[in-house]
Amino acid sequence: MTKLINKIISLHKRRTSMRLADSEWDAMSEICHFENISRNKLIEFIGDHKDEKLGLSCSTRLFLLSYYRNNGQLKFRSSRQNLINAIKTIDPEIEIRENFFQTTQVK
Repeated sequence: MTKLINKIISLHKRRTSMRLADSEWDAMSEICHFENISRNKLIEFIGDHKDEKLGLSCSTRLFLLSYYRNNGQLKFRSSRQNLINAIKTIDPEIEIRENFFQTTQVK
């Protein structure tokens, strides 16, 4: 099971904490590195533009999902391997059978 990590962040020079899964913090770091932006600046941007009904952690998760959904680059040739890696992010101890992701046609 993925562990939640609490980190202290600074929003407009005010310290607060945010709790995300370890893999979400990793995704945030990758995006910040790729886009050449600090983590605090990115989180400030998300906080400034989020739906007021949603919390900052939820909005950050939605941003991460949206970013990778729209801009994700495949790291492997096979999308099957990407699926396996995504599932292993949720449960690193899962064992996946060879035929688990059999190709089926969508009607």
